[in-house]
Amino acid sequence: MSLQPLRVLHVLGELKPSGAETMLVAAAPLFHAHGVEAEVLSTGASEGPFAERFRAAGYTVRHLPFGRSPAFFLRERQLMAAGKYDVIHLHGEKANFWHGLVAWSVRPAVLLRTVHNVFPFTGNLQWRRGWQRRTLHRLGVQHVAISDSVQRTEARHYRLPTTLIWNWYDSARFTATSEAERTAARQALDIAPDDFVIASIGNCSRVKNHTALIQALARIPAAKRPLYLHAGLEEEHQPERDLARSLGLETRIRFIGGASDVLTLLRAADAYVMPSLYEGFGISAIEALATGLPAVFTDVPGLRDFKSDFPGLIYTGTSSEALAHGIEALMQIEPSERAQMARLYPQMTRRRFGMERGVEEYLAIYRRAAGSTRNDYPLLEVDEA
Repeated sequence: MSLQPLRVLHVLGELKPSGAETMLVAAAPLFHAHGVEAEVLSTGASEGPFAERFRAAGYTVRHLPFGRSPAFFLRERQLMAAGKYDVIHLHGEKANFWHGLVAWSVRPAVLLRTVHNVFPFTGNLQWRRGWQRRTLHRLGVQHVAISDSVQRTEARHYRLPTTLIWNWYDSARFTATSEAERTAARQALDIAPDDFVIASIGNCSRVKNHTALIQALARIPAAKRPLYLHAGLEEEHQPERDLARSLGLETRIRFIGGASDVLTLLRAADAYVMPSLYEGFGISAIEALATGLPAVFTDVPGLRDFKSDFPGLIYTGTSSEALAHGIEALMQIEPSERAQMARLYPQMTRRRFGMERGVEEYLAIYRRAAGSTRNDYPLLEVDEA
């Protein structure tokens, strides 16, 4: 029996190659196969560099630049009402309360918001965000947490109940690396066969802590220093490149920028390093593990969630000294242990964080729309302080 097609609108900011966007693009064929007709609303100043990837995956992309004015929210409401969506799925933290109220006002059958990172706000902001979250919850907005760390943060800081649906990675694309694939990738990147290569993937925001990683490389003796492949959108004026030059690391760090083919980079690497100060869920970390790479992670929310699933991961503090020790320990892993990781990690990632599992869990929420009306939301109530 075929299911009634479901019209879904995803509301995001500027479309970039980050967690939520890459997940939605990768899973587009699965959602489509289950009768989901999906559109994306970009509320960034521009659509964003990932907009064409959404279109190529079959999404209709709409763009409405965000503004803190009644006119913006009126236009957003008109767009949502005209689309007659069964599901409105919110993804951002910025102005999420106001987006939620606008979406609630058009009464979709299902209204949910996924919290994609840990947001441990304090003081007045913590109180305000907590009140907003609980108000949306009372209005019928279902909140989804992408990891244990996110779920604990939402409960502890905001007293918000959430449904746990782990993020996924593109399990059809990121698979165990064969020796032939490794050789081809290193040749494509002009890497010597005996060079030890570490990689990181992620934008260069403060939270990614690349500065400490670059400084960590300077702490490792030059004769043992690995080659570092650095992929990710860099900040204006490229301060990390200046730091590398000042430390004499120009020949040991390759700044690749916003690489479109991170799989080649991972296949060429011997190990992965993620030095973040915190994460909601490290999708790039899981992609690396899915190719069979050993890894150094900082012991922070969003990365420590992987401890129990992947034996042999090296966890460190966030300082350059701690990262240097972790990288040196990584380089000393015995070949037999490395080979075992290369066999087991891809199996573990597929079983625990595969795309099919995540899509099916979201579909279970979306399918409530089939038996719901558009008028089953409670009236607006004021939460307690």
